Amino acid sequence: MSKTFFWQAVRLVVMVLAVAGIIYALEFMHGGIAVWFWVALLGVGFFGLLVSFRAARRRSVRQQSSGAHRRRKSCRR
Repeated sequence: MSKTFFWQAVRLVVMVLAVAGIIYALEFMHGGIAVWFWVALLGVGFFGLLVSFRAARRRSVRQQSSGAHRRRKSCRR
């Protein structure tokens, strides 16, 4: 399991917990800071997941393009 996949999984779990927290806060607490805490946690989780996904995607594309470049270079010889 790669390091990036691990952190994506952690962020996904945190986001699920944040959704559960929002539901709990809306159901049992009447407004206040608790709701905004869970909303902020969910937003941070989504942002982190987006950033890590884009970084993994860039790294994957870079590795594929360098592999194709190496194959073309070895075919020329």
